[in-house]
Amino acid sequence: MVEDHEHKNTGWLLRKNPVILNLFTAIFTLGLMGGLLRFLFPFQILDLGGSEALISWGSTFSSMGQIVGLLGVSRLVRERRSTLLVAGGLLSLFALIVGITPDGTVLAVARITEGMGSGLLLILIIRVSTEFGPSRGESVGTLLAAMFLGSAIGQGLAGWTVEYLVLLIMASQARVIMLVGAAMSVLSAAVLVITVARGVGGVAEHTALPKHTHGHTHLGAVAKIVSSRRVLLLACVYLIYDFSHGIYTPGLSILFEGNGIPMEQIGLGYLVGDIVWGIVQVYAGRYVDRVGHLGPLLMSLIVKGATVILYPGASSFPLLTSLLIVAGVSEGFLEPSRNDAAMSFAGTTELVHDHPHHYLARAQGLSFSLASHRHEHVHTTGSSEIVSFLQTIGIAGFAMGSTAGAWLLLQGFFLADLVLVGGVLLVCAGLLSVGLHQRTSTS
Repeated sequence: MVEDHEHKNTGWLLRKNPVILNLFTAIFTLGLMGGLLRFLFPFQILDLGGSEALISWGSTFSSMGQIVGLLGVSRLVRERRSTLLVAGGLLSLFALIVGITPDGTVLAVARITEGMGSGLLLILIIRVSTEFGPSRGESVGTLLAAMFLGSAIGQGLAGWTVEYLVLLIMASQARVIMLVGAAMSVLSAAVLVITVARGVGGVAEHTALPKHTHGHTHLGAVAKIVSSRRVLLLACVYLIYDFSHGIYTPGLSILFEGNGIPMEQIGLGYLVGDIVWGIVQVYAGRYVDRVGHLGPLLMSLIVKGATVILYPGASSFPLLTSLLIVAGVSEGFLEPSRNDAAMSFAGTTELVHDHPHHYLARAQGLSFSLASHRHEHVHTTGSSEIVSFLQTIGIAGFAMGSTAGAWLLLQGFFLADLVLVGGVLLVCAGLLSVGLHQRTSTS
């Protein structure tokens, strides 16, 4: 039986499972648009007269939107197709706003819509991945790879596209970015509809989809799971990791440009780094399935932190690209390992309760009368709720980090200072993750 099970799980999910393949295509498309717009956002804010602090505030609004998407909108849409369409619609709406607004403050606030769409995409990835049992690491790694590969190509195309169009149509950089935003809004919406029409729902082969659904989560059951020492410690890792990213990432491309690296070269460096990131995630997911999450999580955080500390010294394209490649490798192991840790720590809890169900009854030859019976419900709380909780902690940490970064910039700190602080915090998160180790009992 074990050999048969292992035989069925050989081969790549991306090749053998049509649900994963179609979702990969759709998420890749949205990641492409998201990466392009996130790369151009800081430059557009400055072109529209905004400040470096406003760039960080934009990241705060994006994080707020992600929390709304995770905790609010995700409760309204549960089916794969509708979740994907709503997420894609929100991301396309942000692209449209980029294309029509000449006000930096409006553009920063509008990142709420981009955040909501990103939060929904993450929920979709986690929901699908939890259905794949022993292949969940590969599933989450593959779908996250779609997002990051798309983002990588989007960032790589962004700088080159803007520089080319500025020369081609003789328009200002701000006008060209608006044109790119409007075009991406239409293109992404069209591609998304075509992809969804190919099918992203149903139950595919090798997918163990649960037979029940639940309409709400009991907070007491969630609280019981998250109160364990390992989940609380993992929540701290999520918080510190994303807090550090909130501090330094919003203005990172502006820092590199200030070091003398042109926009198109910055975008190309991001392209190379994120392609490495995406490819590594596909293999890292399978590696985490074999060896566990602790080692990859520890090393990825420490290596990433050490790399970030070197960012302020990146004054040439080769050095920048080398640093981004190392960061891409470490990030490629980080996402599957921390999400697998969250899913492995989350035990499944079932609650059964009933309530009276009233209805009108009528027997033959008699009038209508009010009747009732007890209606039993089974509610399951498990991996998706806990991962959502941890991701929400991380997103809140990113928002706090972005707010802290904006405040520090207003106090006279430089972008390089924020990057150094972020790198040190990443190393601290790596050292903290050692506490996730748990002795296994011998049978």
